[in-house]
Amino acid sequence: MKHKKTALIIEGGGQRGVFSFGITDTFIKRKYDPFDIYIGVSNGVSVLYWYLIRETDNNLDKMLYAASGDYFSYKNIFTGKDIFKVHQMYTDGEKKFRPNIEKITNNLNKKDFLAVVTDAIKANAEYYLFGEDEWMPKMIASGTLPILVRTPSLINGRRKFDGGIADPLPAKKAYEMGAKKIVIIRTYEKKFRRKLKLENYIGALLSRKYPKLRKALLEHDKTYNRALDFINNPPEDSEIIQLCPPEKLKSKRDSKNIEVLKADYMLGKKVAEDFLVNL
Repeated sequence: MKHKKTALIIEGGGQRGVFSFGITDTFIKRKYDPFDIYIGVSNGVSVLYWYLIRETDNNLDKMLYAASGDYFSYKNIFTGKDIFKVHQMYTDGEKKFRPNIEKITNNLNKKDFLAVVTDAIKANAEYYLFGEDEWMPKMIASGTLPILVRTPSLINGRRKFDGGIADPLPAKKAYEMGAKKIVIIRTYEKKFRRKLKLENYIGALLSRKYPKLRKALLEHDKTYNRALDFINNPPEDSEIIQLCPPEKLKSKRDSKNIEVLKADYMLGKKVAEDFLVNL
């Protein structure tokens, strides 16, 4: 009988990813990993990265480290510098936490780990497979938001942006890869539907040299909600399970409040425990 693949997808959301870390840390401690495919978007790539390393000792510290560091500065909107210093944050974090890449390779053991990235010129989703090339540029590219990050993220000489622009909830991609059971960790509550925000319009205004990217930013609500429609109405031969916060997280993309972040991390742990108990 042909093996039916199972996928784990983790949505982005900046510091809201502390909720996702609470879930994956619980999975590690409970030795829960039935997955064949792992797909991360933006910060979700980083969460999967540490999930596949199988270390839980300081995963909360990684999010608190990003909050306590000088990585968010809205004053830089007037200087032309990065508002969100994502390149520096990942570089500093790698030096501080010293991830063991070999553990990812060993734990994958012929499974697939993908990072979603948006191409600047074509504005299409690209899916980079772990092990094909250096991984850090892919993680950084997947979290490179227009406006907030001015420093270019380049892969093979082409500029890339946050994967959430083109494919924020890649359940359909997982299904096309053969996954019949898909678990998706989201950083928004289940009833959430995307609406365009001011940042979409500003991003589009500042992305005029990339007309397709500009259009994608102005249609991001439609892209996101189409993905939700697929998740909520999956093909008959598949099952999609959403692990969502029961209500809107207190954490924001750029949250620095340590107590708020800790609370949303603990909420992620509770959601994971409830899920595992009811399997």
